[in-house]
Amino acid sequence: MVCPFGIISQNNHQRRIVKCDRCPEREIPACVTACPTAALVYREVNQESMEKRQSVLAQLQSSTTQS
Repeated sequence: MVCPFGIISQNNHQRRIVKCDRCPEREIPACVTACPTAALVYREVNQESMEKRQSVLAQLQSSTTQS
């Protein structure tokens, strides 16, 4: 994985990959802010899952009314 900020890197001494810490000093992680295609989103899990559930419910309701 390539990180433009050098956050994800390899620690050869511990033989591990060091992962992102989500920029604790920032409100939104730097990678999310800098993503040129807006492919990265930083949201609360509850908000994301509620929107997914509502989307699935709307699709189910739409498919039952078409039948």
